Amino acid sequence: MISHLRIFISQIYALLIKDLKLKSRYKLKFIFTIIIPFTTFIVPLLIFRKLFEASGNEPFGIWTSENYMIFILSGIFIVILMKLLPAYGKTLLREKYWKTLPGLFLSPMNIYNLLISKILSELVIFIVPLIIIFTFCFIIAEASLITIIFVLTIYVMSSLFMASIGLAIGSFRMSIESGYSMFFNIINLFLIFSCIRYPKEFFPANLHFLIVWNPFYYYWDLIRVFLVLGYENVIYSTEYTIHFIVVISLSFIFPMLSILFFNYIYKKYGLIGY
Repeated sequence: MISHLRIFISQIYALLIKDLKLKSRYKLKFIFTIIIPFTTFIVPLLIFRKLFEASGNEPFGIWTSENYMIFILSGIFIVILMKLLPAYGKTLLREKYWKTLPGLFLSPMNIYNLLISKILSELVIFIVPLIIIFTFCFIIAEASLITIIFVLTIYVMSSLFMASIGLAIGSFRMSIESGYSMFFNIINLFLIFSCIRYPKEFFPANLHFLIVWNPFYYYWDLIRVFLVLGYENVIYSTEYTIHFIVVISLSFIFPMLSILFFNYIYKKYGLIGY
């Protein structure tokens, strides 16, 4: 048991180091990769500020002129998770282009190693900004230790969920590359209505069905309500029962489904191209 665990950890470590070295080859591009997520929320910040000024500081749902910075800051560390969606496809395409992908599959590595190592590499790259942003959020929210634990746990589960989707659609890079673009665009459409940059109250009422049927929304919203309301007003409220059901079930089911799907694509179509 211990020997298997050591082998697993050593394989994860090897993949992690390899990925980090590849990402940091071009220093300027590497730095811009870290900076860009912060720029994506400049416009939402300005819109929030103007809306509260125009409305006389009237709240939008749970969001007020005092706490909307929590929404902005949490949106930044959620956007960082979106890096996981194309990460697997890029890795598989690069390995196929270099003609090292067959060797990768012949190595002791398995798909679980690939799934986890990619999550770790993306989070390690953003570890400093993530710590800073989370710290600001917890200070502004005056979050208790239990609330912090809940938020970080959901963030890890969100990482696993996003990575699972990234691995599933990334598998098309091995053979059916046109399928990758199609599914990637579909996922991006879902993300538009997942309330990453704007709360549900900003959307027209007739579009709310696109949000409540959107699994991404429940991850982001659960993180934010924990920060704004505190754990005691969330875990004991029936209003957020569906949030917990969606988040917990998908976080366990999707990793297994993504690996099964990856193996299916590989066995059925193999490696095509290059």
